[in-house]
Amino acid sequence: MRRLLVASLLTVVACTKSPALGTTLKPKPERRAPIVVALVIDQQSAWAAAERWPELPSSGGIARLRREGTWVRNARYAHAALDTAPGHAAIHTGFPPRETGIVANERIEGGKAAPILRDVTTKLVDVDGATGVVGSSIAPLRVDTIADRFRKTNPAADIVSVSLKDRAAIMGGGRAPTATIWFEASLDRFVSSTAFGTRLPTWARPHATTPAIELLRARPWELLDPPFVRAHAATADDAPGEGDFEGLGVTFPHFVAKATRPAVALRATPYADEAVLSVATAAIVDHTARTPAQPMLLSLSLSANDYVGHIFGPDSFEAWDNLTRLDASLAKLFATLDAAVSADGWSVVLTGDHGSVSMPEVQKRPWCAPGAKDPWERPCGDGHRLDPLALRDSLDAAAVALLGPGRWIDGIPDPYVVYTEAARALPPEKRDKLDATIVERLRATPGVHSVYVVRTMPPTCASDDSVGALVCRSVRPEAPFDVYVVTQPGSYFDTRYVPGKGASHGSPWLFDRTVPIVVRAPQRVAPAVVREEPIASATSTRALAALLGLPADPRWEGVDLVSR
Repeated sequence: MRRLLVASLLTVVACTKSPALGTTLKPKPERRAPIVVALVIDQQSAWAAAERWPELPSSGGIARLRREGTWVRNARYAHAALDTAPGHAAIHTGFPPRETGIVANERIEGGKAAPILRDVTTKLVDVDGATGVVGSSIAPLRVDTIADRFRKTNPAADIVSVSLKDRAAIMGGGRAPTATIWFEASLDRFVSSTAFGTRLPTWARPHATTPAIELLRARPWELLDPPFVRAHAATADDAPGEGDFEGLGVTFPHFVAKATRPAVALRATPYADEAVLSVATAAIVDHTARTPAQPMLLSLSLSANDYVGHIFGPDSFEAWDNLTRLDASLAKLFATLDAAVSADGWSVVLTGDHGSVSMPEVQKRPWCAPGAKDPWERPCGDGHRLDPLALRDSLDAAAVALLGPGRWIDGIPDPYVVYTEAARALPPEKRDKLDATIVERLRATPGVHSVYVVRTMPPTCASDDSVGALVCRSVRPEAPFDVYVVTQPGSYFDTRYVPGKGASHGSPWLFDRTVPIVVRAPQRVAPAVVREEPIASATSTRALAALLGLPADPRWEGVDLVSR
């Protein structure tokens, strides 16, 4: 069916006879509405893009975007909470976490971490309809997304958002999507939520099932181009600090199907992005067959880069191999768009939701050589992994010593310390003493740079890029988070995917806060242009709005890359 559709899209319309002139004329090709792709590569740092993208083959998707679009090499976020949910909310709204309300990836519920978008009033939806599993919604978001604005001006448009993560898919699709779809590892299939509908679209179902995903992970993950990876990776294949995630091991090949939990292990392999792109391709094919006269916003977040970075580190063999495979997959996606609406009929805005940093164990750091100057200020000293569980227990012990028996610290969802309700109910004088005790203990913790009590943050944030201003723009004083922790450069909260191993992000430093933006839009964006100067990250939001025919919000920072 898909082959027939693509063939029909590429077939030249048959010639017709003009009765008046008796000559053969070729009718004008059907004008198709544009497809705008909002593409996020999770954990795509500016430093990795600058150093690695030029090394990729000219046949790949990244090289094509560089040839046909404008590349902003240094787009800087205006907040300190550099994690997936705050980043995607910023991309799709143009505002920092203080305005969006999406201030972390997780919150604490009953002493346990829960996804920030988890909504007990909803249920997950799979190929068979609504399940009994609690779903997610966009309810915590306080402002409109680009998709929301687009829906208001284009009621019949297709708005499809797909990701491995609920928080990424939901921000891309907004409140009234045609379809918002993500992978749910606990069910081993793609799902949506009753917040967005009661069934998965027909076109998505063949790609959303467990058997379809099993076909992808049945293949061992082997190096696609061993000489290329060996020539570029900064570490050995079995480098210190890499984690053995779900039994995947730390060297190639990795056998996903043999993992302890294959559905969970899948996320840290290139096959995760392949699964997302198979759903996205089905959406494109369906759109061009069903509603070609309507515009389409296709939001995609590719998360394998993030999980691979967390488990193996951003300098690993695995990170480099994932990049080469992602590059090839993007080339296929762009070819699909060419066939569907022509090379001039689609545009893309590519960016990252946050950056990354090398693991403490990595020894090869050219930016630390004498006389070297790193524009992203990557660290040269030793870093620390802060274990959130051990730190919680340490802080709780300090609170017990101050206040007496009880449970005073509920949890630590990076980058926050969350008090229990009993602690929040303390009289003001005792609450102040608790704050002072927790701040003192945190400041004495290796790897901690600075500490902020959320409820005492100023009502208006400074407009500079100081750490205090970046933290201020990351928090909401009334939110259920109590103390904000800034880690030292090179230190980070342990993800505990593999305790004591891997890498993470989430700091206000430039290596975490700076991402690339590439905008490709024929006749509307200058091709083969590179902009070196630092530019506000909301530039990607401005570009998406312009490509969708929406006015820019005057509060958005950044520059206009798209001609009107």
